[in-house]
Amino acid sequence: MRKTFIYGTLILVLILLVSFSYIIFKTVTKETFGVLFNLKKRYLFLSLLFLFLYHTFDNLRLYILSRAVNLRYSLLYGYIMSFVNTFGATATPAHMGGELAAVYMLLRKGANIHKVMSIVTMKTISGLSFFILCFPLFVWHLYKNPAQVIPVIEIFVAVVLVFGLVYFGGSILLKRNRDKPSVGKLKDSLRKYVYYLKIFGYKKKSYFLGSVASSIALYISFLLIAPALAKSFGKEEGFFELFLSQISLLYAIFMSPTPGGSGVGELGGLAVFGAFLEPFELGVFVILWRLVSQYLSALIGGVLFALCLIKDLRR
Repeated sequence: MRKTFIYGTLILVLILLVSFSYIIFKTVTKETFGVLFNLKKRYLFLSLLFLFLYHTFDNLRLYILSRAVNLRYSLLYGYIMSFVNTFGATATPAHMGGELAAVYMLLRKGANIHKVMSIVTMKTISGLSFFILCFPLFVWHLYKNPAQVIPVIEIFVAVVLVFGLVYFGGSILLKRNRDKPSVGKLKDSLRKYVYYLKIFGYKKKSYFLGSVASSIALYISFLLIAPALAKSFGKEEGFFELFLSQISLLYAIFMSPTPGGSGVGELGGLAVFGAFLEPFELGVFVILWRLVSQYLSALIGGVLFALCLIKDLRR
C-alpha cells in the first residue's frame, strides 16, 4: 500500500506541474494579479466552510456504518480518517486509494478484516448512490448545455486512452508472478465478509440509509465550493447554474484513471468555468478551486497518514 501511494503521489505531482504550468501560461495576465488582491475574503472562508462540511459528512457516513457493526472510535479520529482517505483517493487512479486508506485506518481500531471490508463496501455503495441519482440531471444538463459538457467528456476520454496505454505498457514491463491464496481461505473470508454485508441489508437498514444521506450531503457540499469561490471573485449571478455545471466534471474527476482526477479536473475546469469568468480570471480560479476542493485536504491527509504509519511502525 505504501508503494502504491508513493508512486501515485509522484505521478500526481508530475501531472499537476504540467497542468498548472499550462493554465498559468495560457491564462495569467497582469490583470490576474489585481483579481487576486481583491478577492472577497468572506467568500473564501465560505468555500473553506463547505470543505469542512464535506469532511464532516464523509466522517458521518463512515461513523454511522461502523456503529452498525459495533466498531467504535471518536469523531476526532473520524476527521483524521476523512483527511487520510482523501489523500489515498488523490494519490491513486479513480480514487481507489480512498478505500485502501479507509481499510487501514479502520484496522488500526482493532476490527477484523471482514468487518472492515463490509464497512468500506457499504461506504462505496452509499457514495455511488449520489451519482446514480444525479445521472438524469447529468443527461439533462448535457442536452441543455452541450458546449459545456462535451469538452469535459472529450478531455476525460483522451486522458483515459493515454493513461490506459501507459499503464498497459508499464504492466507488461513490470509483470510479476504472485502467490495465489488457497481456495479454502478464500471461501472462508468470503463467507465472513458476506455475513457482515447481510447485517446492513437486514438488521441495519437505517444505518445504511443514514450513510446514503451523508454521501449526498457530502457531494452537495463539494459542489458548493466553486460557487462560493466565484462569489469571492465578485460573481454575484449564476450561482445555481455554476452548481449544476459541475456535475459532468464531478463524474469525470471521480472516474478519471489519473491520481485524484488530476489533469481532468484542471483542464475540465477550464472548459466548465469558462462560461462564468473572464479569461484572465479563469486560470487562477481553477487552480484555487482545485487546491481548496482537493489538494489542501490531500496534503493534510498525507501528513496525518505519515504520522499514523510512523506511530504504528514504532509499536
